[in-house]
Amino acid sequence: MFDFSNPKQRERLLVVAAGAFLCVIVAWLLPAMSRQTTLLKNQRQKLLKDIEVLELHAKNKEEIEDRLTRFTNQSLASSGSVAQSGYQSWLDNLAESVGFKNYESPDRSRITLKDAGFKYTFTVKGTGRLDQIAEFLRRFHRTDYLHLIQNISPRPSTRNPGEFDVTIKIEALALPQVRMVNVPSINGEVTSVSDEETKMLAAIKERSILSAYQPPRPPAPVVAYVPIPPPPEFDDTYYCVVNAIVEVDGRPQCWIDYRTEGKKFYLFEGESFRLGEVNCTVKKIEMEANRVQIAAAGGLYAVRLGKSIGQADESWYFFTGFVDAEGQDWTSESTGEPHCVIVYEPEARDGRNTRIRHVLADGDSFQMAEVTCTVKSISPETRQMQIEAAGAVYTLRVGGSFAEFANE
Repeated sequence: MFDFSNPKQRERLLVVAAGAFLCVIVAWLLPAMSRQTTLLKNQRQKLLKDIEVLELHAKNKEEIEDRLTRFTNQSLASSGSVAQSGYQSWLDNLAESVGFKNYESPDRSRITLKDAGFKYTFTVKGTGRLDQIAEFLRRFHRTDYLHLIQNISPRPSTRNPGEFDVTIKIEALALPQVRMVNVPSINGEVTSVSDEETKMLAAIKERSILSAYQPPRPPAPVVAYVPIPPPPEFDDTYYCVVNAIVEVDGRPQCWIDYRTEGKKFYLFEGESFRLGEVNCTVKKIEMEANRVQIAAAGGLYAVRLGKSIGQADESWYFFTGFVDAEGQDWTSESTGEPHCVIVYEPEARDGRNTRIRHVLADGDSFQMAEVTCTVKSISPETRQMQIEAAGAVYTLRVGGSFAEFANE
């Protein structure tokens, strides 16, 4: 039990009572202080927003004042009639300077726009070409006033062919705060013409849109003398045919039928015959390849059996056969790596032969005219070889010339 006579118990009771009293006071004061703090924050935010609005109004006020000042400088005076008469005189001078004919001084009317001042309407009438109307519009829009063209009505003129009777309705504003006489002057107008505008006006002037259509004149016929070409010369090389390749007394012989003159030749290697005015010589008879090598007019021609000299292959390179590493002819008993023999034997103009012999193994290269050729494979069994030239692989048979390539 609590003993009031005990001083310690009395002090403890007093402390508890004081603490409880303080808690009640704090619990009562805290909400009030929190509400006051929130109110102060809200007032501060509102004050900042009011400042922003005032700053924006101040900025807009400056822009509005600048715009009003610009409009004031572009406006006609709202009091008196001098400004309106001056604007009408400016229109008269502008129409005269661009060359309008039958010009009538514009009528004008005025409409009150309540607190916004007055709107004046001017009606301009005249006759002009299309480029003169374009010049009027160009100079009108280059003048810095509060005016605009409400509508324009051009009609082809019945009195002046190629021109227009034009009616232009113009509106101009007079602001109420403009008290000075703001009269436009033709002398103060900006009349400079840019290069682009000059080209535009020149193009418009060239257009005769009201003229009768005139089709372009047809071009004058060009009479040129075209000589009749002479008939092609008769080429009798296509009628000189190798008919047969035979063996006579162990020697190869070719039979040549010269059908143009009805002659037949039976020739061995080294013998000659006449083909028209050209002397031809049988240089080689290749029985295995069924072909005859004929030298004529500084060239060497490979004529196949049954073909004419006109169908010959002109080639200096020939694949003649296979040899071994020691240069001996390749046989079925040969060993080692086979080599191919390439012969280059053009005939010089003095009649002498220049013979070049290439012995090449697989992978070797040689030069043929301006092309580098590389041996890709050598096959004595099939009596063929393959070479690569100019990015392609070709197959050549024994006894054949390089004109007989078969593209693989």
